[in-house]
Amino acid sequence: MSPPLRSGFSRLLAARLSLMHALNFLGVGFYLPFFPVWLASKGLSDVDIGYVLAIPILVRVFVASSVTGLGDRLQPNLLLALLNALAATLYFALAPQDQLVPIAVLTALSAIALSGVVPLADVLTTEQVKAGALRDYGRVRLWGSVTFVLSNLAGGHLIAQHGAWLIPFVLAGSSSLAALAALQAPSPASGVVSGVRQGAPPAGFELPFWLAVGAAACVNATHAALYAFGSLHWRSLGFSGEAIGWLWAVGVLAEIAVFLIAGGIAARGLVGLRWIAIAALVAALRFGAMSADLNLSLTFLLQLLHGITFGCAHLGSLAAVSALAPDARRATAQGRLVAAGALAMGVMTVLSGYLYRLFGPGVFLAMVPVALLGLVLAALAILRAPGNTGLGGRI
Repeated sequence: MSPPLRSGFSRLLAARLSLMHALNFLGVGFYLPFFPVWLASKGLSDVDIGYVLAIPILVRVFVASSVTGLGDRLQPNLLLALLNALAATLYFALAPQDQLVPIAVLTALSAIALSGVVPLADVLTTEQVKAGALRDYGRVRLWGSVTFVLSNLAGGHLIAQHGAWLIPFVLAGSSSLAALAALQAPSPASGVVSGVRQGAPPAGFELPFWLAVGAAACVNATHAALYAFGSLHWRSLGFSGEAIGWLWAVGVLAEIAVFLIAGGIAARGLVGLRWIAIAALVAALRFGAMSADLNLSLTFLLQLLHGITFGCAHLGSLAAVSALAPDARRATAQGRLVAAGALAMGVMTVLSGYLYRLFGPGVFLAMVPVALLGLVLAALAILRAPGNTGLGGRI
């Protein structure tokens, strides 16, 4: 292929994958900050909200690896479209509900469908990077963050103008669009893992892999109190719906900056372990400070650290887990990463419900030891991992 044709193909590929990530995260931008507000509008208590938010997270512990692992054998883009379509149907069914049990059940079922969405999208993208067809994961993935920001802002406006009842309908529409985008996303030409399709016995996961997964899960779990009760806490401080939307947006803008500057780290292997360690340290500082009742200006500044606690951790975990996983099980490896993160997030979300009721903003202080545990696990992974990988990374 001539250089101009190769460049044009790469741009088209990047555009198709960018659209896939953008629409996958459109609904996430409404869900994370405003789904708890919708639950509160239905009369659920703080503890009930904690349980409802934790149930789908815990469900993903048991199904994320299996659902995502199907991408090792099926066309990942078709599987991704099916999962998004199923989630859209379940969100439409959720909209009229106003009792705890049906809300919890339908939320859990939608979580099963969505458990494979983000990891399958990451598999589709990172495989193109490894094949040399795509240069930079971060510049594709950042469009998911862009739509997350836009839906944060739109969600704050919609709730302020019309109320929280719209949220399930918005989530259903977002998942429907994501299903269509998945259909046009490219699958790896030879499958994600040819070894599985040829009947080769799958290799196992070794200790450094699990240490990296554990470290990433801990850093991810430090966001549990923020995701579940950040918006409610900020409302208690008198921040408006629009201000809350901007608070979420500022954090994701910092995340986008990290993806733009350092998105290539996803192809650099074990260097990612250091990024997880840095994210863990900053998470301890971020959520320790958030336990104080900060004013709006300081809260905006603190939200900028999301670029590190999420952005660096996400890029680092993708790089390290992909490097430490067997070639024939990369989709399954992403599922294991999601499952471990869901377990840690679920436990901390349930705990956050009780702690927020008892201590209010003191709930954020409980995230500090979780971050420090992640730092320890990342350090152990660095010590036990090989010094270099086929992806060109070196610790």
